[in-house]
Amino acid sequence: MYVFWKEASRSRKNNSSVFDSFLFSVLFGIIIGRIVYIVLDWNEFSSYTWYWLPYERYGDQIYMFRLLPWRFLRIWDGQLDVLFTFIGLLFSQTFFITFFKKWKWSDLFSAQYYSNWLMIGLIYIFIGILNSNREWIQYAWWILIPFSLMLLLQFLILKFADGKKKENQRVVLNSIFALFAVTIISYVFYISSPKITTIVGIVALIIWYVVGIALNLSGQKRADNVTIERVSSVRQISLPEVRKPIRLPR
Repeated sequence: MYVFWKEASRSRKNNSSVFDSFLFSVLFGIIIGRIVYIVLDWNEFSSYTWYWLPYERYGDQIYMFRLLPWRFLRIWDGQLDVLFTFIGLLFSQTFFITFFKKWKWSDLFSAQYYSNWLMIGLIYIFIGILNSNREWIQYAWWILIPFSLMLLLQFLILKFADGKKKENQRVVLNSIFALFAVTIISYVFYISSPKITTIVGIVALIIWYVVGIALNLSGQKRADNVTIERVSSVRQISLPEVRKPIRLPR
C-alpha cells in the first residue's frame, strides 16, 4: 500500500481515492483467487455436506464454517490461487482507475506494477516461511532483489536528470522495468506450478503488462506533442472605451 501510494502521489491524486482503489482491488483479487481455487480443486469440496447454517454441533462442540456453502468463505486457511489472486488484483485496479476513477493510465501505471511486484515477492516469502518451503523463499528473493536494484537504478538515473527530460526518462525506465518485472514474475510462477491454468494466467499477465506499457508510452508521447500558444483571443480595450458610461435598458 505504501509503494502504491508513494508512486500515485507523483500525480497528486487524492489520498482517499488512492487508498480506496488499492483496498477494493485487493478485496476483489482475494475473491477471484478463492473462486479459481474452488473451481480447480472442486473434488476437495464435493465431498463436503451442504447445510444452511454456518456451523455443525457434536455434543458440546461447535465447528464453524466446515460445511458447504460456508466453507467457501474459509480464506484464512490459505486456500487461494496465488497467481489468479495477483491477476484479479491487477485487473480490478485497472477497472477502478480507468472506468470508475477515470484517471489517466500513465498516472497510475508505475504505482500498480511496482506495488504488485513487491506484493508478489512478499507473498512468496510468507507462504515459504509458513510451510517451511525453502524453494518458495528462494523464488521470493528472485523477485525482491531485482525490485530493489531497479528502484536504486531509477533513483540514481533520475537524480542527474532535470525538467521535462526527467519525466521522459521516468516513463522509459518504468516501461523497461515493467518488462523486466513481468519476465521474472512469469518465470517464477511457471517453475513453481507448471500447469495449464498457470500458463493461461501467465499469458493474461503478459497481455496486461504489454498493453499497459504501450498505453504508458503513448500517453507520454501525446503529452510531449502538446504545445501552448501565447495568443489571446480577447480584444484589447483602450482607456477611453473603459470610461464610457454604461446604459441600462428601461
